[in-house]
Formats: sequence, C-alpha cells, structure tokens
Amino acid sequence: MGRAIIVVWRIFASLSGLCVIGALFVLINLETLIMIDMPLTKADHAIVLDGNNQRLLRAKELLDQGLVNDIYISNGEPAHPDQIDQIVAELGFTPPDRTDIKIKILEKLGVPRDKLIVFGAGSLTTRDESKSLALQFGPQSSRLILVTTNYHSRRALEIFKRAWPEAEFQVACPGNCVAPVQWWKDPAVAAQFILEFVKHIYFRLGTSVA
Repeated sequence: MGRAIIVVWRIFASLSGLCVIGALFVLINLETLIMIDMPLTKADHAIVLDGNNQRLLRAKELLDQGLVNDIYISNGEPAHPDQIDQIVAELGFTPPDRTDIKIKILEKLGVPRDKLIVFGAGSLTTRDESKSLALQFGPQSSRLILVTTNYHSRRALEIFKRAWPEAEFQVACPGNCVAPVQWWKDPAVAAQFILEFVKHIYFRLGTSVA
C-alpha cells in the first residue's frame, strides 16, 4: 500500500512539474504564440475588423501611405437585438449605429466616402467576418491587409487564410503587432493576452470563438 502511494505521488509530482514547465514556456513565448508582426507590401484593400476603433486610424495610415486603395469596414452590429435592446427601443431610445459611427470617424479624418465599403451583416465573431468577406468577393483572388489589435493578429490571419485560401493576407495593428514593454505588469493586458491564447487553442480544435 505504501509503495502504491509513493508511485502515485511520483506520478502526480511529475505531471505537476510538466504543467509548471509548460505554463512557463507559454508565458515566455506568449507574444510569439498570439502575435505576428510583418513588413507590409502594397495590397488592394484594408479590412478593418470589428472591435477597438483605434484600428480605423491604422487603416487610414495605410490608405495615406498608398498601401491600399480603399477600406472595408466590418458591420459588427448584432443581427438579432437582445431583450435589453428591445426594452430600450420601447422606451423611445435609438442606440447609435456602430458601423455608421466608424464611417463618420473616417470621413472626419478626411477619408472620402467612396473609399469606404461595408462588409458583413451582424458579424459576431472573426470567423463570421472572414466568411462574409469571402462571400462578398466571391472566388476571385485579392491582396488584403487585415487591421486588428496586436493580441488578435495571429489568430485573425489564420482564420481569414482558412476561410479564403485564394486571397493573399497581411496583418497590421495600431502601434504594430507587438506587445507593450513589460506587458505582464499590467493585469488587464496580461489577462487579455492569456484569454487570446485560450481562444487560439479553441480555434486549433475547430471550436468557434470570437
């Protein structure tokens, strides 16, 4: 009995040690695992994914630099309002259209309206966005620069490549697709990076995530 306990304890200690080593490996390499920073070349379109509106500024930079001809904006409005949205509507309040706000921000920055194209219809995840864009363009090939946030860059690139293999994709981020210096000291940033790593695992397993 005592020998069995010792064997079980050794197995448990070994597995615990491997878990600790694995966790340290992930933390040390987390930036590389979730981010991809690349030199940009001339493309046809900038594709602004839904989320942080700082991405709009990066897309304008790409347009100003002559790296893209126009900007595609993701329509991330929910396709089906929830109960709270319905109550707000019954109270007579009309929430602003987030897609329209994005367009107006870029127009305010000097981007001509004919350079702005909306894609998607209530896209809720990056996979939704990739499928909507591929459907909108059809079987043709195109050169695209995805504009997203640093921690989302690698997964976004892989999702779009899988959804539309005929296209050529690059990725760009506000401030480049790199992590802030000593990001692990900021709990909010560290939590976001770790959550993105978990989402990346789910993506690899074929499970739909945002």
